[in-house]
Amino acid sequence: MHTTITCDTITNHQLEALAEHGYTIIDNYLPPPMIAALQQQAIRLRDAGIMHQASIGKDETNRIISEVRGDSIYWLDDAGQTPEQTDYLHTMQALQEQLNHCFFLGLFEFECHFAVYDPGAVYLKHLDQFKGQQERQITAVLYLNDDWQQDDGGALRLYLNESENAVFVDIAPLGGRLALFLSGRFYHEVLPAQRTRISLTGWFRTRSLESR
Repeated sequence: MHTTITCDTITNHQLEALAEHGYTIIDNYLPPPMIAALQQQAIRLRDAGIMHQASIGKDETNRIISEVRGDSIYWLDDAGQTPEQTDYLHTMQALQEQLNHCFFLGLFEFECHFAVYDPGAVYLKHLDQFKGQQERQITAVLYLNDDWQQDDGGALRLYLNESENAVFVDIAPLGGRLALFLSGRFYHEVLPAQRTRISLTGWFRTRSLESR
């Protein structure tokens, strides 16, 4: 029987890390049964051919190029189509309220999709917030992988500066881990993995200037 999941969003320490460094990592954000159910739903969508290949993106100069990314995606609607998806969206709504309360960001909505990377697939270095499109404020990636090992690869590489000797941090896609970072600040990429890599990738957004 499905049980509604509740979550205390994130701690003050994690909020302080987001404020100070621009990113924070929360392990065991949701219970393993919910992570497993979401993982299975993503795989079923992929195997049923419902996902579509995401193969268009923009590089560091905002130039549209193809073959930037190799993942297959499926967008969740506002209500969610399974109890677990609905619970996840409700949890992120609560987190949105917490972020607004702490940082006065004016976040208006959360959008997200499943992302499935087959072995060897990548997402090249990019920024989630493009010139003239600043609605995406905070990126949120929840990983749905079970028993992930270091040798499996597939890290999220977050670039902390844009110097010639770029400093970066690699974030392993451990199941239940939530990565939050400022969408307009950090270039990042998905490194190739040895096995299928699954996540729920989303963005907390403000209203567009046209709708204000």
